[in-house]
Amino acid sequence: MKTKIMWTLVVVLATSFGMVALAWAVQTSGLAAAGFVSAAPTQTKQQYPVRGEINRSFQLSPNAQIDVTGIEGAVKVETRNDNRAEIHFVRHARTQRDFDCETIAVQDSPNSLTIAHQTDAMCRVIQAYEELTLIVPQSANLVFGRIEGDFTVGKTDGYLQLSSIEGSVRVGEVQSAQIEAIEGSVTLSVAHLESQGITVRAVEGPVELRVANDLNANLRVRAAEGVDIDLPNAPNKLIGTNSFQSEDEDRSQRRGTELQLGTGGPKILISGIEGRVRIRGTYLSSQSRVLSTEC
Repeated sequence: MKTKIMWTLVVVLATSFGMVALAWAVQTSGLAAAGFVSAAPTQTKQQYPVRGEINRSFQLSPNAQIDVTGIEGAVKVETRNDNRAEIHFVRHARTQRDFDCETIAVQDSPNSLTIAHQTDAMCRVIQAYEELTLIVPQSANLVFGRIEGDFTVGKTDGYLQLSSIEGSVRVGEVQSAQIEAIEGSVTLSVAHLESQGITVRAVEGPVELRVANDLNANLRVRAAEGVDIDLPNAPNKLIGTNSFQSEDEDRSQRRGTELQLGTGGPKILISGIEGRVRIRGTYLSSQSRVLSTEC
């Protein structure tokens, strides 16, 4: 009888511990899914102890061309009102072999600066990550592609082209741009438009466009999950979400929104957005008006 009671107690305790363990596993999994369980930056750097830097400065002519491709980490671009440029590149790797497998090649001339990623063909699995900070003239034309991390840029007067960014994009202020294939949210501000206008497309996340009070432009949004117009001085402060065709019709048949800002002008096209689009302005011209709600 005692043996039977003891075995029953063992089974009950085992079941209780199993339920506690399961509850802890579920709780941890839920936190991880919510983004709360992750390695701290200091811990990550401890796991990648091999470190190297490239710090260089250049003198560029006005309206110089800057091309950057293949950075395996976040990129930050600061702009300033002179013709100097600086590169601050840091590479972190788990081993010296991982570190030696990749680097960047820098080429410069008075009219251009090119930064390209290079990989040793003999390397297969590489455990490393990178950080790049650029300080560039505000007048420069900027082209960035294949960036494996968030991208941030300050105010720029030149043309901005971004493609294949595996992270969120934040643009301080831009006058002409093409932004596409972004795996994250996009936020940009526009105070003045050049004739090339702005195109934002193929974004896997929400888009927020902030416009200035005296901006003259024609804005068109199509193929988005919703459009919110928040223009306090416009006749219509809010336009509802995009209307969609039936589920069996092509996604390109989604209806959109077209808005004239001020007296109209260069085009701003936002399309193919897997998220909501928000158009925000605090001091918009009272001339702003809705042209149509179907594109």
